[in-house]
Amino acid sequence: MYHNYDMETILTHIRNTPVKKLILDTDTYNEIDDQYAVTYAMLSPDIDLLAMTAAPFCNSRAATPGEGAEKSYQEMLRVRDMIDPAGKRNIPCYRGSSDYLKNTITPQPSESAENIIRLVHEAEDIVYIAVIGCYTNVASALLMDPSIMDKAVILMIGANKFERGDANEFNLIQDRAAARVIFECGIPVVVLPAFGCTEYLYTSTGEMLYYLWDKAGKIGNYLCQILMDDEHIPEDENGYCHSRQRTIWDIAAIAFLRKAGEICDVSIVPARTVDAKGFWKDINDDRNMLYVSWFNRNAVFSDFFTTIRRAELE
Repeated sequence: MYHNYDMETILTHIRNTPVKKLILDTDTYNEIDDQYAVTYAMLSPDIDLLAMTAAPFCNSRAATPGEGAEKSYQEMLRVRDMIDPAGKRNIPCYRGSSDYLKNTITPQPSESAENIIRLVHEAEDIVYIAVIGCYTNVASALLMDPSIMDKAVILMIGANKFERGDANEFNLIQDRAAARVIFECGIPVVVLPAFGCTEYLYTSTGEMLYYLWDKAGKIGNYLCQILMDDEHIPEDENGYCHSRQRTIWDIAAIAFLRKAGEICDVSIVPARTVDAKGFWKDINDDRNMLYVSWFNRNAVFSDFFTTIRRAELE
């Protein structure tokens, strides 16, 4: 199926198609939310996860984008094999770009970009590409073969709500050139903003332990443990209690694919891009994009926990 670049057609497809095809492009080692999104995608019965691709990142956890991509690849394998040790789901993982784009016309070829192109061409239906890390792999695929735009739709976690003006959150600021490629090339885009929208998808160690600890196989305990390691300081040496919640941004893309008609506000808006400094600006043509302005936090996490608990796990 081709989407004909019509946003109503795409939204109807998301809401009514029993099983959606997905490629998950993820900086899996950057934080802890990607592991949640991987688990959600792998265990959702209405998602056909074609592959996972490792996105680059660079921060205190990786000295270079290439190191970030490799660490993401290894963490992706770890989570996949924890969920599916026998390989019954047959989900391939691919290494990503070793660097960011240098400009908006030159791709960074990688195993990920090459297989994104192949998988889109092989599919008989629309392929959704959830970009939940830096955008380099997908932008490179689009530069290498623009014809994939006819069947692919990008779900883009990142940037900020339009009202802020400044789109510079972590995913976008790493590779603004890649963001501009995606926004400006003409491929249909669904924007799931970070600050002002997906930032409200938060949970706590108590909630995670209640729903998943010893109730959802090895992966359930792993998701609890990485959250505790990242956030959990129950009380300090003076007995002061530290209560906190943690945003799990990246599950938004999976929740949107599963229940776009129930758990969020989504609208068709004029297409936008960002300038060289990462500020939103109008494209000024007749193109549109899908824009999510709000998620029902409770509904998203209810579906997340239920999906994992109902899955057949070892």
